[in-house]
Amino acid sequence: MNIKPDCIVCLMNQALKVSSLLELDDRQSKEVLDATAKIVLGHDMDVTPPQIAKVIYRTISEITGVDDPVAISKRQAVKLALSVDKERVRTIDDAVKLSVIGNVIDFGAQKQYDLNEMISAYFDHPLAIDDTKVFREELESAKEIVVIGDNVGEHIFDQWLIEKIKERYDVHVYYFVRGIPIINDVTLKDTETLRRYATVMDTGVPTPGYDLSLASKESLEIFEKADIVISKGMGNFESLYGETKRNVYYLFTVKCSVVAAAIGQPVRSMIFHRV
Repeated sequence: MNIKPDCIVCLMNQALKVSSLLELDDRQSKEVLDATAKIVLGHDMDVTPPQIAKVIYRTISEITGVDDPVAISKRQAVKLALSVDKERVRTIDDAVKLSVIGNVIDFGAQKQYDLNEMISAYFDHPLAIDDTKVFREELESAKEIVVIGDNVGEHIFDQWLIEKIKERYDVHVYYFVRGIPIINDVTLKDTETLRRYATVMDTGVPTPGYDLSLASKESLEIFEKADIVISKGMGNFESLYGETKRNVYYLFTVKCSVVAAAIGQPVRSMIFHRV
């Protein structure tokens, strides 16, 4: 999914947010913003938002000397996720719903949403696009599942979904993570507890989305042969939607107008869509 003008504004805002998070002085903040603007100007509109974000965040790390600029936010997100009452997740459908809502933990989103308010408001509401019935049917014969992780914090809810699936079905689950820190996306070091339930795989991808052109050969082979692939979050949607021929379940909360237009649902909609 190629970038739109709205994405350019979002990327600039992200650079400003990182500057604030790192408490940069005015000079360094301007250097980060100038570099971000230069990167945006140097790209055509035929790249995906995650592809251009990769260059921006790599440049921010070079300017600041901080390898993981959003580490503070990631730690806060884990604490927030673990404060949610796990007992509300009684079924696979419940786990899917909470995993969707958990996608609001997203440092890179245009607007930040309160997780607990979203749970209170939407946990008992139907999904805007709901393919859980087809999902349950496919689980009956599935042997291998891939879950492509998105953000730190929401990966806790992905773990709860995987737990619920494995309680009922004899399946092997692969959990894909990013190759290096990028925005607040999940990496190997963030998944210690999740490894009890899934094979966690570093895909080698340095973008905030599973970019097929940058993924490791091993992860691509697993991605293609798996019986079910669940793609978490908007970054993975932006990277895969229209780019892969295999069926994928896209699971996310719509958090920007560009993705809203692509999926045909308004902002704040909850999506579990098999395409």
